[in-house]
Amino acid sequence: MGIVQRQSIKQSLINYIGVGIAAISMIFIYPQDPDVYGLARFVIDTSYLFAPFILLGFGGVTIRFFPQFKDEKKGHSGFLFFLTSGVFIGSLLFILFSLLFKEQFYNLFADKEPIYQAYLPYLVPLAILIAFQQLFYNYSSNFKRIAIPTLFQNLIKLSLPILILLFIWGMITEQIIVYGIILTFALAVTGIVLYIKWLGQLNMKPDFSLLVKDRVNEIKSFATFSFFSSMGSMLAFRIDTFMITALIDLQNTGIFAISAFIANTIAIPTNAVNQIASPVVAEAMKNKDMTPIKELYKNSSLNLLVIGLLLFICIAASIEDLFSIMPKGENLIGGVAIVLLVGASKLVDMGTSINNQIINYSKHYRFGFYAILLMAVFNIITNILLIPKYGIIGVALATLLSLSLYNIVKLIFIQWKFKMQPFSKNTVWILVVALVAYLIGVMIPASNIAVLDILIKSIVIGSVYISITYYFNLSSEFNEILKKSIGRFIKRD
Repeated sequence: MGIVQRQSIKQSLINYIGVGIAAISMIFIYPQDPDVYGLARFVIDTSYLFAPFILLGFGGVTIRFFPQFKDEKKGHSGFLFFLTSGVFIGSLLFILFSLLFKEQFYNLFADKEPIYQAYLPYLVPLAILIAFQQLFYNYSSNFKRIAIPTLFQNLIKLSLPILILLFIWGMITEQIIVYGIILTFALAVTGIVLYIKWLGQLNMKPDFSLLVKDRVNEIKSFATFSFFSSMGSMLAFRIDTFMITALIDLQNTGIFAISAFIANTIAIPTNAVNQIASPVVAEAMKNKDMTPIKELYKNSSLNLLVIGLLLFICIAASIEDLFSIMPKGENLIGGVAIVLLVGASKLVDMGTSINNQIINYSKHYRFGFYAILLMAVFNIITNILLIPKYGIIGVALATLLSLSLYNIVKLIFIQWKFKMQPFSKNTVWILVVALVAYLIGVMIPASNIAVLDILIKSIVIGSVYISITYYFNLSSEFNEILKKSIGRFIKRD
C-alpha cells in the first residue's frame, strides 16, 4: 500500500492545485458567459465520448498485459510500439468513419444554432489527441509514476480560463478558443511522451517473438471487451453534457458543467488511487495472489470515504454561499441540487473502491463490459425520462441512480466470485462522524457575509470531523498522514 499511498498523494496534490485554478475560474470567470463555457465543454466532453472508438480497447490492454511483456533489458519487448500502432489504426478508422457518416451526425444538430455544426469538424483531431493522451498516461502508470503525467493532464484547467477570459475581453473569437483547446491537448500528449522518454521507457523497437497465437487471441479478446466497456463508460460518464446540449441548450450545459465540477472535486483522490492501483492489481492477478488485493480493496474504500465525506459535507454546508459570490450567481441557483446529487454519486463510487480494477484485470473482465453496458443503457433511459420533467436536475438524478446501480452490481459480483467486500464497521462510524460534523456546521448562525460564512463553516466542520476521526483511529493511514504532516510543520517552525 506504500507506493499506492505515496503516488496517490502526489497525484491528488497536483489535481487539487488544478482544481484550485479551476475553482477560481468557476467562481469568477465561467459564470460571466455560460454559453461560451458550454461550447467549450461540449467540444471537450464530446471528444472524450469519441476517444474509445480510437483507442480500440488498447487503453485497458496497456495495463492488463504489461506484466507479460515487462522486461527492462529488452525494452519491454516493444509493447509500446504495438500499443501506439493499434491506436494509430484506430485514428485512421475514426477519420474514415467520420467522413462516411458526416451528414448523419450533422443532422443531429440541424435544429440547433449554427455554432454547433461549425465546430463539429474539430472534434476529430481533439478526440485523437485525447485517445493518445489516455494511452500514454496509462502506460506511464505501469512504472508507478503518474504525478508528472497528471500535471500535463491538468493543462486544460489552466488554459481554458485564460482562453475564455480573452474571449470575454473581446481579444479572441470562439474559433480561437477551440484552437487553443486542441493545442493544449497536443502539448499534454507531447509532455507525457517526453516524460516517458526521460524515464528511459520510450522503447519503440518491436519484438514479435512474444506475439504467439494464444497471447494474440487473448489480447484481441480483452481489447474487444475493453473497447465496448470504454464506449459504455463514455456513454455512462460523458453523455450528460452531450444530451443537455442536444435536448436543452448551451446555457444549461454551462450551468450543469459548473455545478458538476464542484461536485467532482470530491472524487479527485479516486482517480489517483485507481490509476496507481491498476498495475498493482494486474500484477497480483497474474501471480494469483489475492491477499494484497483484499487489503487494497478495504483500505482504499475507507480512506477514500474519509476524504470524500469531509469534502462533501463542507461543500454541502456552503454551496448556497458559494453560488452567491459568483458573478451572475442567481442563474446558478438550480445548481445546488446538482452539486448534492452528483456529489452523492461520487461518494457511492469512492466507497466501493477499486471494484473496476478487480474485475477488469481478472479472468472475469467480460463482466465489466456487461456491467458498464447496463449502466450506460440505464443512464441514457433515465436521462431521456427525467430531463423533460426536471431539466438539468434530472440529469444529476440520473447520474446518481445509474452510478449506484452500477456499483451495487459490481459489489455483488465481487462478493460472489472473490468472496470479499470493501466495508467494515469503521465505514459506518465514518458516516456517523460526517453527519455529526455537518449538523454542527449548518447550525452556525449566518453572518450574511458569504465568504466569512464559508470559511467559518469549513473550519468548524473540518475540525470536528478530523478530530473525531483521528481520536477514534477510524483510518490508520489517515492518522499516519496527519501525524507526518503535523510533524513536518513543527520541524519547519
